[in-house]
Amino acid sequence: MRRRAAVIAAIALSGLPAAVLWWWLAEPARWRATERGLVLTEQQATGAFQVVAMFTIIGAVLGLVAGVVTWWLTSPARWQTPVALGLAAAIAAVLCWRVGTWIGPGPVREAAGLDPGDTVEAPLAVDSVVPFLVWPLVAVLAYTVALYVSADHDADREPDEEPRTEQLSERSSP
Repeated sequence: MRRRAAVIAAIALSGLPAAVLWWWLAEPARWRATERGLVLTEQQATGAFQVVAMFTIIGAVLGLVAGVVTWWLTSPARWQTPVALGLAAAIAAVLCWRVGTWIGPGPVREAAGLDPGDTVEAPLAVDSVVPFLVWPLVAVLAYTVALYVSADHDADREPDEEPRTEQLSERSSP
């Protein structure tokens, strides 16, 4: 039980290094200073999509790793495990978002003393709920797939071979 709690807590806290990774890899939109003020061209606006895409990709990779690690370290499977895993992955997503926006570039309106031609990075932002749902969805899906794929290995066992004792439930023991 302690191992499961430690794994779930580690997954929730994985949002902190994920935020640093997001901040490091994301290339936000760049506003260009002109004589009339700050301008965001179509070419420079692609950074807004890239920031959200990077957040989603980091969440998918982290969710995949979290699901497999949870399966690996927390057997036997209990119904509480995927629920806790999904909650921990959701916490990691929110933690990543909040810390990433905190350490990332500040609001564009705070930029001052710019000369024409200077650029200002837009803040890291996620403007949809879907990227946040990817984190727990992939984590629970990876856990479920790992659980069912591992159960297929028992099908390779010879019919007269005894099952391993760690796979027996309390009800099946004599």
